[in-house]
Amino acid sequence: MLYRRIAPLDFIDSGLRALPTDPDELNVQRILGYVGSAYWRLLSNEARRELATRLESVLRTGLAGARTTSLKAAYFSTLRHVASGTETIEFLERIWRRQESVPGLKLSENDESALALELAVREVPAWSEILENQLERIRNPDRRDRFAFVMPALSADAATRDRFFASLSDATNRRHEPWVLDGVAYLHHPLRAVESRRYIRPSLDLVREIQRTGDIFFPKRWLDATLNGHNSHTAAATVREFLDSQADYPVRLRQIILQSADPLFRASAILTSR
Repeated sequence: MLYRRIAPLDFIDSGLRALPTDPDELNVQRILGYVGSAYWRLLSNEARRELATRLESVLRTGLAGARTTSLKAAYFSTLRHVASGTETIEFLERIWRRQESVPGLKLSENDESALALELAVREVPAWSEILENQLERIRNPDRRDRFAFVMPALSADAATRDRFFASLSDATNRRHEPWVLDGVAYLHHPLRAVESRRYIRPSLDLVREIQRTGDIFFPKRWLDATLNGHNSHTAAATVREFLDSQADYPVRLRQIILQSADPLFRASAILTSR
């Protein structure tokens, strides 16, 4: 698929056909991961809309029929990750509100927090209330602070998201690196890819400073969080233009950027070749 020998829709179709028949839980979890990744990375918005009903039906059937708690959790996590249909989003919101439950699956505080974030990025009508209420539900102080840090990146208001991104230019606001990565990943969620393309170039401009002020692995993780939500030719061109304009750029950082951008380059090539 990545070398354009198999179309992403055919790849996803094979996964959806395999899920109900594969008896091995590890295989099912791997297939779910592949399907979710290909869905967001390698399909156009139109192709996602056309596939959504079937995809969500397969996942909800798998969730209902899963024999173990771990398998139910895997199906639920994938459903939460890819949900786009109104019926499925309303189902997830009822679960978050504790009006409905999944038999055999008890959600943890972390599960509910992740669900609240996914509902917010989909801009359900009560997205702000959901975030505020989830913040109140969290009892662990560190997890509460982390959730509060990420919340502005989920806002439906573009100006709020702009302020969140701008704040990251200050190294003191990057000291909790896992929090930053969560926020940046949601800032660049595929559902907001068009709006968040404007953050790509300034994010690349920050890489040298991030290397200087952060953990040794932070530049790569920063770039992954920035680029993983994108698949457009425009986003890929932004990365290439940055590299072309930096003749004296450190070799190691150039290689890190190319490594993080490789899935983006492949995805944009696949989408533009059709």
